Amino acid sequence: MFVECSKILGLAIAAEDAQAKVGSVKDLVIDPDNGNLLGFVVKSGFLSPSKILSSQDIVDWDQNGIITSSTDNLVEAKEIVRINNILEKKIFLIGMNAKTESGKGLGKIEDLLIDTNNLCVVKYYLADYLGDKRVFSADKVIKIEKNIIIFSDDTTEIPAGASEVVNPA
Repeated sequence: MFVECSKILGLAIAAEDAQAKVGSVKDLVIDPDNGNLLGFVVKSGFLSPSKILSSQDIVDWDQNGIITSSTDNLVEAKEIVRINNILEKKIFLIGMNAKTESGKGLGKIEDLLIDTNNLCVVKYYLADYLGDKRVFSADKVIKIEKNIIIFSDDTTEIPAGASEVVNPA
């Protein structure tokens, strides 16, 4: 299944052992080295600190929510070193500027298309500085830094109708 990041944010997270909702997705943690979805920042209550759910601990997910086997799978960020390092560096893809290797500005990242089977980003949705929308394939990403995503110079837009997105209701 393919789903846009914007449809994942706010999605309910349930635990089988509790047979109840245990939180909701606050943000996604994407590995800047390879575009893999490492996990989710989870908000479980108004005053509760955020927790992390590793993508390895997902039992199932669909447009209604994400299921994990146990509430024990919601952990503090420091318990998952790779995720903690990314969070400390504040590497969040939505809102990042994008440019080509040669420095041509492409706009800002507005959304991501996630492949839920392979747990990775497959497309980047950008808006240029005039508000025009663009879609770029994830295989054209050269590097992700703290504040910028660099695409290869030969990057071309994907036609607007070429999306495989599932829009959860």
